[in-house]
This record gives sequence, C-alpha cells and structure tokens, in this order.
Amino acid sequence: MAGSSFVRYMIHVANIPWTVGRHELALYFSQFGCVQDVIVAFDKKTGLHKNHGHVVFLKKQDMDEVLDRKHSLEGKDLILSIKKYSDNDSNNGSALN
Repeated sequence: MAGSSFVRYMIHVANIPWTVGRHELALYFSQFGCVQDVIVAFDKKTGLHKNHGHVVFLKKQDMDEVLDRKHSLEGKDLILSIKKYSDNDSNNGSALN
C-alpha cells in the first residue's frame, strides 16, 4: 500500500554458535514472546552460517524484554542490538537469506 509503512520489531543477533540454527533461535527467543520470523545469514560458498542473523517479534514489549537481558546459547554469549526496519527498506532483509 503506497504511503503506509509498518515497523517490524527486529533484533540483530551476533555471535551465534555454529551449532545453532534458525529453529533453535526461534525456540529460544519464543520464551519471551511471539517470534514472527528468524533469519540466519549463510555463506553461499561454504554453506555454513555467518554467526549472525535477525529475530522478528510481534510486539515491541517482547523485543524490549529480550534486549534488557543477557543471553547465551551453547556457552557463547549472544550480542544483541536493535535492527531498524520499515517496509520501505530496499532489501527487506533478503540479503540474509
């Protein structure tokens, strides 16, 4: 719809252990609220993920709760930050697919 925009409550997750994938991230972060999507960046040459990705929440309060805590998976501390996004972004997150 032209002229309208929406905000996605998206966080960038870095330092993801190589043994953790999209499903495990979704399962972990769903304990804090409704997870709409998880995107993990992959290296096209190696097929391995690049140790970072994004998690999209349905509600801002769920995202804020996640950002207020420290998180670790499989012994590695995750590094979280807010990912600014609107439907007007040119890549719509597709660069991570």
